[in-house]
Amino acid sequence: MKFCIVGTGRCGTRLLRSMINAHPDVFVFNETHWIVNLHEAFGTADMPFDDHLDILLRTRFVDGSRTTEIDVEDFRAAQAGGPTRMTPAEFTDTVGRYFAQKEGKRYWADKTPDYGYFAGTLQTYWPECKFIHLIRDGANVVRSMSGHPGYKALVELGRQNWCPLSLDYRASTVGGRKHARSAFVELWYRRLMRIRNEGGRLRPGSYMEVRHEDVLTSPAETLVRIARFTGLRPDSDWEQAAMGAINAKRAEKPRADKMLRHFGDKHLALMRELGYAIDLPDAG
Repeated sequence: MKFCIVGTGRCGTRLLRSMINAHPDVFVFNETHWIVNLHEAFGTADMPFDDHLDILLRTRFVDGSRTTEIDVEDFRAAQAGGPTRMTPAEFTDTVGRYFAQKEGKRYWADKTPDYGYFAGTLQTYWPECKFIHLIRDGANVVRSMSGHPGYKALVELGRQNWCPLSLDYRASTVGGRKHARSAFVELWYRRLMRIRNEGGRLRPGSYMEVRHEDVLTSPAETLVRIARFTGLRPDSDWEQAAMGAINAKRAEKPRADKMLRHFGDKHLALMRELGYAIDLPDAG
């Protein structure tokens, strides 16, 4: 894994992923979750190829769909004659290269926001892996989380991270209840603080924070920062394609100021620390 994009979720990682995935050298997964499940099951042990593949195929989103759709027959054919036993890192590299090569690319990376909790673990597999922590105005994150079934499910189940839930998850009515906005404020806060804590324990120079608002307002400069950090080569066609990912439909909505009513002192303090101005709406 060359790098990984992490975040609280609902923070713009999908847009950033599409921008970086336009680079001619790197394929970026759009959420896997199964790498952590491989680690939970096997650690760093050498295990049968089919055991790894089984876990990949059993890892699900909240709607019950697979996180990674793969043509199993084609994948097996591509690996014919290869090793029958692998470590989780070797298997993951095999899957990553498979998808990268299909797009004519050299490297693979990942965009799984929840991996911010497991960045230290991932660096045991890939010591040179870099982590981009995408941060967005908490008021807008909370507004988005409160309408998303995955984050509703986390609140309802009292969990902060989807990875442990993703293995064999079956779509259900979990997440269908209405919850207080304050619960999503706390989820945003805990997830962001946990990722920052993990980032502080990574290898020096392997963790960077990027604001979603900077991606929207200063995309060229932000891409230069990311390219330098990850070691991606400059490419004018890439920059043009990445700019094309930002369009009127993806422009930031007006700030959800009303959400700030549900923020406590510690939440507002974190917003200020992150550089977001606080203008509390009138109680009425």
